[in-house]
Amino acid sequence: MTRTQKTYREKLREVKKNLPFVEPIPPKMARTLGTGTICVPAPLEVDEIMRLVPAGRLMTVNQVRKAVARKHGATVG
Repeated sequence: MTRTQKTYREKLREVKKNLPFVEPIPPKMARTLGTGTICVPAPLEVDEIMRLVPAGRLMTVNQVRKAVARKHGATVG
């Protein structure tokens, strides 16, 4: 039996966990991120944020992380 590969859109819509979720920053990550909370976003949320960027403009990964954190009231995204 052959399996067909999932498309990009199928992977985006796939729900594996209770995403998004906000949790306290784990001790190992606290060394670099500090204290507070971290948000793990759903893939569709990140896709939505990236689609808001106008053509010809740039949005860095750190800016995406800040937008996710702001949306969920977390310290880090």
